[in-house]
Amino acid sequence: MNKQDYFEDNLYLIQIRIRIIQDTLILNADPGLFLEKALEDIDFIDKILANYLYKLQANRQRIDRDGLLDHLTELERQFSKALYDSTEGSGSISAREIPDLKDRLSALHKACLERRETLQSLGSAMEGYQVEPVISSDEFNELLKDF
Repeated sequence: MNKQDYFEDNLYLIQIRIRIIQDTLILNADPGLFLEKALEDIDFIDKILANYLYKLQANRQRIDRDGLLDHLTELERQFSKALYDSTEGSGSISAREIPDLKDRLSALHKACLERRETLQSLGSAMEGYQVEPVISSDEFNELLKDF
C-alpha cells in the first residue's frame, strides 16, 4: 500500500491546536474543565513536532523539505511562546495558579527550544548545499529550440 503523508495539512491542524492552547491560557478558563484537555493537547503537539522533526532529519531528499523546515520552525516558535506564556502568565491555567505545572511545562519548553536549535542547524546545513541541475543548460536549450 502506498503510504502518503500530509505534512502541510497536519502542520496546519497543529497550528490551530497551538492557537487553541494560547487562547485557553489567555482566557480565564475553568481549570476543572479545561486543564486536563490543555495538557493532553500540549503533550500531543510536543509528540507530533518531535516526530516531524525526526522525519525531516531522516529524509534529506524530500523536495519540499526547506519549506517544511520553515513551517516547522514557525510552529516550534509558536508552541514555545505558548508554553512560556503558561509558565509566566497569570491566566487561570498557568504555573502561577497551578504550581505543579511549572516543572512539566519547563521541561516541555526546554525540549521545544532544543528542537528549534536542531531545525536552525538543519536549515543552515541546507543553505550551503547547492542543488545541481538535472539537465545542463545546453540540453535545456535543445529541448526548447522548437518553442
